[in-house]
Amino acid sequence: MLKKIIVTVFCALMLSTVVAAEVKFDTNFPGKPDTSPKKKLALMFVNNARTTYDAELNAMIAENFDKVLKPRVAVLTGTKYVELLNKAGIVDITTAERADIISVVKGEDVDYIFYAELQPFVRKEKITFFTYGLEMTAVMPIKIIDVKNNVYLYNGKFTELAKDSSAIGGIGNKSVAFKALNNTLEKMNQVIAARLP
Repeated sequence: MLKKIIVTVFCALMLSTVVAAEVKFDTNFPGKPDTSPKKKLALMFVNNARTTYDAELNAMIAENFDKVLKPRVAVLTGTKYVELLNKAGIVDITTAERADIISVVKGEDVDYIFYAELQPFVRKEKITFFTYGLEMTAVMPIKIIDVKNNVYLYNGKFTELAKDSSAIGGIGNKSVAFKALNNTLEKMNQVIAARLP
């Protein structure tokens, strides 16, 4: 009888060892890097501000796009799509229909189109007896299109004002323009966070 119990316990231990060896653990634990491929976004940016400091404006905007878009999607340059739209007679892309824009990426491996344009700053001076004030307004139309589903995720325009004042002659366009652009980018980033999957 004792021999039978020992054999039964031994068999049970062996069986539990085999079963334990077949257990598969879920490897999708929190903190594991996401290995799924990112969706592709074609970024079309046009700077029509025509300032003497366009290169610095472009650098600021590019840095912002890197910060807010690259963690979410694979960003592709959209320069060729801007050129294709221009060849199709669409020079002012802000007035282009969604169908026109989608037609230039037909057959391309692109999930989203993101179009942004920095338009000329609107400048106003305010002079009093003691101070010189300057207002700069940044205007930036934005279009975000879901190509696969043929829908707008966002189609609008940001218009942001910045002001500064000082003693006569102590202020320039550039610093105020950068403030206005920074306000615009903050609003744009909120839209990206809310609308872009």
